[in-house]
Amino acid sequence: MQYNFDEVIQRKNTQSSKWDNVGARVGNPDALPMWVADMDFRCPKPVVDAVRKRAEHEIYGYSYIAPEFRSSTISWIEKRHGWQLSPEWIVFSTGVVPVLNTMIQTFTEPGDEVIIQRPVYYPFINAVVDNHRVVSSNSLLYSGGTYSIDFEDLEKRAASPKAKIMILCNPHNPVGRVFTEDELSRMAEICLKNNVIMVSDEIHSDLIYTGHKHIPIASLSERFAENTVTCFAPSKTFNTAGLRSSGIVVPNQTIRKALEKQFARNRSLQQNIFGLPAYVAAYTECEDYLEQLLLYLENNVKYLDGFLKEHMPKIKLIKPEATFLMWLDCKELGLDNAGLADFLINKALVAVDRGDWFGPEGSGFARMNIACPRITLRQGLEQIEREYKKL
Repeated sequence: MQYNFDEVIQRKNTQSSKWDNVGARVGNPDALPMWVADMDFRCPKPVVDAVRKRAEHEIYGYSYIAPEFRSSTISWIEKRHGWQLSPEWIVFSTGVVPVLNTMIQTFTEPGDEVIIQRPVYYPFINAVVDNHRVVSSNSLLYSGGTYSIDFEDLEKRAASPKAKIMILCNPHNPVGRVFTEDELSRMAEICLKNNVIMVSDEIHSDLIYTGHKHIPIASLSERFAENTVTCFAPSKTFNTAGLRSSGIVVPNQTIRKALEKQFARNRSLQQNIFGLPAYVAAYTECEDYLEQLLLYLENNVKYLDGFLKEHMPKIKLIKPEATFLMWLDCKELGLDNAGLADFLINKALVAVDRGDWFGPEGSGFARMNIACPRITLRQGLEQIEREYKKL
């Protein structure tokens, strides 16, 4: 079927974190929500139909993980990413962030180091700090409007006797990189050599733009797979984050059993009863939705880039290779972090994620969510442009 991504859907007063909690999270309830990573588009019809069918049963008791959870994951990952999974590798989780925390709790002790690559999705940082571990930032190198990996620094950090886990974000949130096979192989080899477990967040792996290809890091070799926990979910792809369902791929039986044991200890295994039918429908019936979505998002990226170059050249888009989260370099505006937030959120009334939330490497940047109708994107940009002219 044909989907209409230009449709403006009223999300206020729907218990939407993005729209109804914007004041508490970003600081201004009147700002246009372009921050948290969910989309302002309808879910695919097969997902909606699956949830409605389950709702019509009218009993919403405890549920369990049915075989379709694993079979749908296997078929989707093989079709989209060319990686053949075994059913026993796949573990249910209510989300990727719980996996990060659970892995840290299971395989590290207070004071141990966890390697991340800032500027990075801030729950990575929180997962380390909240569990009383030490952030070891293999900060990405920024030069000429692009980001790359500092392998010399990664070698040193991984060699530390206190380094136990590396959390990879691929595609990277917020900088939009899709790491190459060579980059992935070098990172995996460094971690393997130093007995550092790799946890790879690949939740944005379906949202890849023309000219790029996502490669699951664990698919590169059996050796790498045995040292890697890979996190997938349909939530970003099909806008189902509120249904709390993710598929975690753990080929190493020892790691898998330890992870499952900690999940049970945390009492965090129970799924949302509507989550499984939505998950299965997304991964078995919604590929046409994704293809249409990618085309719309690519056009939104082009619109954003063209608007900035024509009207606000001091704000530069870091060209994304994936995701609907745009990383904007605002350093030429000459504002500090508080001033930039005030400019965007309080004056322009556009709710974005502050760059410094992603670590000090994000100072002078902002993250903007463009998974919205074009008219909403234009509204946000025009609001920023009005204030930009006053600077």
